[in-house]
Amino acid sequence: MKNVIKYQLPPLLWVALIYIVSSIPKFHPTFEMPLGVDKIVHAIMFFALCLLVRRAFFYQDVFRLLKAYSLLGALIFAVVYGILDEYHQQSVPGRVPDFYDVLADTGGALLYVAFSWMIRRPTASEESSQES
Repeated sequence: MKNVIKYQLPPLLWVALIYIVSSIPKFHPTFEMPLGVDKIVHAIMFFALCLLVRRAFFYQDVFRLLKAYSLLGALIFAVVYGILDEYHQQSVPGRVPDFYDVLADTGGALLYVAFSWMIRRPTASEESSQES
């Protein structure tokens, strides 16, 4: 139960947060973000989502394939959730789906994948010591 709270609950709460924020109607734009800032926010939100989902997939023992491919699974999950989030916004007053938001969401998830690969990639000295 401790692992469920530590690893599986955070991505569920993050998904709920994204859903709640995207459910807020836009009637009068009282605060407009400068051009591009909203895309950066999308990227950050989905970078974090990909990170949390990867941890949840990796630190579970029920689905071994999902654990083995946790990074790919997290990327797919984040991209699909980004698409579904934009689809959901069709029913929210004052909001419209935006293909560029999906691209920003996907970019944030891909940024996490790149970051994850970079920190796990062996350095040249580690590679040469493994060959010896």
